[in-house]
Amino acid sequence: MARPKMEEERKAQILDALETMVLRDGLAQLTLAKVAQEAKLPRSLLRYFAGNKTDLILLLFERMIERGEAKIEGLTTSQQDELSVEQVLDLVLDELLGDENLSVMVDELWPYAALDRRIQERLRGLYQRLCQELVDRMSSELIGADDDDRFRRAYGIVAMGFGATFFSDISFVPRDPDTIRNVARELLRPNLST
Repeated sequence: MARPKMEEERKAQILDALETMVLRDGLAQLTLAKVAQEAKLPRSLLRYFAGNKTDLILLLFERMIERGEAKIEGLTTSQQDELSVEQVLDLVLDELLGDENLSVMVDELWPYAALDRRIQERLRGLYQRLCQELVDRMSSELIGADDDDRFRRAYGIVAMGFGATFFSDISFVPRDPDTIRNVARELLRPNLST
């Protein structure tokens, strides 16, 4: 059995190689042999530390989710004062959904989410947390009639930003690059009738 620190280092080495490959070539071309070559490890070590192709994809998904959670955590813990709705909106639209590499990774990994309940739960948790951050800020800024109204608005903003990310991959973009942000701001108007 490998020492815990060495196991973490090997997994990180493998995931770094896998992430590089996915960003460069996509998942369709992925083989264990190619990942082992990119990681500069024998295939047997790759299998020992990371498992089969499905295990690798699940590990990469986990890494992407952890990265998203770290961005949320970093923003919420680095602020001296309470976050404003605008800061959370920036997090959602710029830091998470606007991160080009993260967007490419999500595009490649998304079809696999339907195959694994653990991934579904983690993704759902991440998006619920984003929505909850928005709901909390809207509540403190007296935006929305109640938490149900605030959640509908937050869900709309996250879904709209997520959809825009996928649309940008096929070059379907609005004439005004601030369209999503402006519509999101409309959803954040205190007296919006729903």
